[in-house]
Amino acid sequence: MQTPLIILQELNELIKRVDKTQYDDLVDLLKQDRRFFFFGEGRSGLMAKAAAMRLMHCGKTVYVIGETTTPSMGQEDILLIISGSGSSIQLDGLCKIAHELGAEVAMLTADSSKLQEHRCKYGFAIPAATKKRREWEPATIQPLGNQFDQAVHLLLDAAIIDGPYSEDSMGSLTKRHTNLE
Repeated sequence: MQTPLIILQELNELIKRVDKTQYDDLVDLLKQDRRFFFFGEGRSGLMAKAAAMRLMHCGKTVYVIGETTTPSMGQEDILLIISGSGSSIQLDGLCKIAHELGAEVAMLTADSSKLQEHRCKYGFAIPAATKKRREWEPATIQPLGNQFDQAVHLLLDAAIIDGPYSEDSMGSLTKRHTNLE
């Protein structure tokens, strides 16, 4: 049963390479009293939903793009994108629309060049392997974008703990947790 230990070792090394300033900026962003619109495709979309749910438990107003209950976006809103590649037809279009509406774009990606390309006010480069396996990505035993998605989940959970959760309590989060299960 060495595989879980190797994965944890890979993530430990990856987290050590995360830019502290970008992490602190992400923590500060998540503390803000604004509406957050999450977007991701595939497994990255599942990470977006997990982070949106936890932020909702912290009392934030959050939506997931693509859900039928997502309202219109406007000024002062945050489009928070999770994408290993930092690019897709839908992602590129959403960034354009968000800017036209006066919203700000935040992105977690493995490709730091996409932060500037999409004019992200808040950017977080995660030095993880993706399904593209570009020459600058780290080696991993994991398939496709597993390493990126695991790092996103870990880092967003940590940023929420260091951010909005630090100003809240377990009791408050529990009250906001669904009681329909």
